[in-house]
Amino acid sequence: MRASLVAFAAGLIASFSPMTALADTALLIVNDRYANAQNLREGASVEGLRSRLQDAGFDVITVADGDGQDMRDGLDRLLAANETDRVLVAVVGHFARSRTDSWLLGSDVDEPNLATVSGDGLSLSVLMEAAASAPGRSVILLGLERRRITLGQGLGAGVGRVDAPQGVTVVAGMPEDVADFARYQLLTPGTNLEEALDEAQSLRAFGFVSSDLPYFPALTQAPAPTPTPQPPVPSQQPTTDETALWEAAVELDTAGAYRAYVNRYPNGFYVNDARARIDAFENDPTAQARAAEEALNLTRDQRQQIQRSLSILDYDTRGIDGIFGTGTRNAIRGWQEANGLPTTSYLDAPQINTLSQQASVRAAELEEEARIAREAAERADRAYWQVTGQGSTEEGLRAYLGRYPDGLFAELAEDRLEQYERAARAEAEARDRAAWDVARGADTVPAYQGYLNDYPEGAFRDQAQARINQLQGNGGGLTEAQRAQLQAQENALNLPPVTRSLIEQRLAALGLEPGRIDGRFDENTRRAIRRYQRARGLDVTGYLNQPSVVRLLAETVGGILQIDGIINR
Repeated sequence: MRASLVAFAAGLIASFSPMTALADTALLIVNDRYANAQNLREGASVEGLRSRLQDAGFDVITVADGDGQDMRDGLDRLLAANETDRVLVAVVGHFARSRTDSWLLGSDVDEPNLATVSGDGLSLSVLMEAAASAPGRSVILLGLERRRITLGQGLGAGVGRVDAPQGVTVVAGMPEDVADFARYQLLTPGTNLEEALDEAQSLRAFGFVSSDLPYFPALTQAPAPTPTPQPPVPSQQPTTDETALWEAAVELDTAGAYRAYVNRYPNGFYVNDARARIDAFENDPTAQARAAEEALNLTRDQRQQIQRSLSILDYDTRGIDGIFGTGTRNAIRGWQEANGLPTTSYLDAPQINTLSQQASVRAAELEEEARIAREAAERADRAYWQVTGQGSTEEGLRAYLGRYPDGLFAELAEDRLEQYERAARAEAEARDRAAWDVARGADTVPAYQGYLNDYPEGAFRDQAQARINQLQGNGGGLTEAQRAQLQAQENALNLPPVTRSLIEQRLAALGLEPGRIDGRFDENTRRAIRRYQRARGLDVTGYLNQPSVVRLLAETVGGILQIDGIINR
């Protein structure tokens, strides 16, 4: 279907002037990267409709990899437009269904069930109701791609029964198929949608479908041009070799590949489609930019380096994995827009070199900012150590550790407090001492609270209360439940031992004293992580999350990236 549609679109481009529209509104929601489900493959085809819709006169609202709130915000903007002329909504992502409704799921869902799906996703019935403001010219495109996702009780995968409101057309199919339908049929003036949907066997249509009311009225053709030489008439049936060459050209999908086919088979069966695609490439800046990037043949390491550079410059790529998905393309687009470059979401060699240079400068700035912050913190730390008596009294030691649990003198203060505790244990009664040892061994707030409940006048009551205060104040006032939650979030990152050791090496190189480099995050490592988080203005927890891992590893941007003989550090 796609080849014939391209040829049809090329003929229309030659016959009609660019169409214009007033007060049309489109909403694109493309969720193709999921934190807890399999990513989708064809979301970019629907996201690519943005420029085509803008050329057709639409105000385009875009939500990329959004959670439930992001999608509802986008729908709210569609409602605020109060569109009465033409509405087009195209959505891609994982869908879930119940007996009465279906939902487009947000990118952060984690095993949603019937009770939680309304917060995790966007109701399809609500989406259709919102789009019904322009009866007869309201179209909803559902990009459905079967990929793995875990759903909870009461939900099944996919879209269930579709009851479209009066005047709303719903078209469902693979993302690439619905994108082609929009680009080459729906947005073409005068297209008979009923016939077009009948021919598109890969698509399903629901609701309002009419042959009498085209989405765009037919344009008035310009006066007939002076006849020009017509291309050779294609042959009736392709040979096996010709079909193989054509399929290879489609697989490569470049202007050069289609030219190679035309040169080899100037009267070939697919020659008109090939020429149409060549014209599309030559008149589409995004396609040209994409071809330029593909010609660089970037390795996965080079792609990861580009993602690190974007991350250092605060453009979120949704991971540093060497795969340029929607997150990376949005980050590139944002960087290009900020630098006054064509916003194609594809990079050429000069842009990559500029990006690498900017990232190197920013990395040095971050390092300097961290150094200044660390030195200021150390000065304050030393001053308070002196004010509290430099560890000469138990009260001063506890005051110091209360303010600087990970300070420069924390280990020394803890050692001296241990001496006080040993002296107290020697004076305590046997049962008191045994109870304290049990609490000290557990080293948790409940254990120390249990000791105080059993021995309110015990020899170690002050130490127990001080340790409770220290544990509750350590890492920004974390409770046991909060620490357990942060530990679970860190475990969910599935950091391999080599990455954990690399993190410890980075902390050691920064002078944060993480202890032994063994890939095991002990208390020394936690203290070093908190020092790192504090110096960079991050949430001080002592535990890692995705942004802090990306930040910590991205600061090692000093690697080398070479493009076309140009070296950047």
